[in-house]
Amino acid sequence: MDAAAALVERSGFEAVNMVAVAREAGVSRQTVYAHFGGRDELLSEAMVRVTQQVLGRIDARIADVPDASGYVVELIVAVRSECRRHPVLGALLIADRGSPLFDEELFVQAKPVAERFLVPLLAREPRLAARFGDVVEIILRSILSVLLFDSDTVRTDDDLRSFLRWSLIPVLGVAHDPVIDTRTN
Repeated sequence: MDAAAALVERSGFEAVNMVAVAREAGVSRQTVYAHFGGRDELLSEAMVRVTQQVLGRIDARIADVPDASGYVVELIVAVRSECRRHPVLGALLIADRGSPLFDEELFVQAKPVAERFLVPLLAREPRLAARFGDVVEIILRSILSVLLFDSDTVRTDDDLRSFLRWSLIPVLGVAHDPVIDTRTN
């Protein structure tokens, strides 16, 4: 799995095949096949390993955020920060390197992960439970947009926080502290 992750970091997802992984790991192709049924299984398990580490860091960053608007904002900031920090996750954002992020089934697969992180939002803002599916959809689309389309407007974490408080929080209809809101346009 480490060899597959290293290949993704250097050359993208398209570079990962069983021969390349075996060569990178210093083992035979048969050894790789003995542990993984094929490329997709290997990539999936390697991504799960990386993702579990990252999700733990995201959990730690957002666990103590007391209000719903702050939770949503900090979740999105943490996801972007981790994607920028980790080379494998960064490779997910490059379409021409075979990223599974651009697979048609991405949204279906991403929803359970998003729901896992958004369930704590309901404790902070119980009235969102009636439209939880819509909330998940809006936030997941916002996260993907933030990851895929960087700009000077949201380059820093503070800029992103301000933008999200101004744009996303009103759409969700959750209360937020206007003292924190510094965006005026």
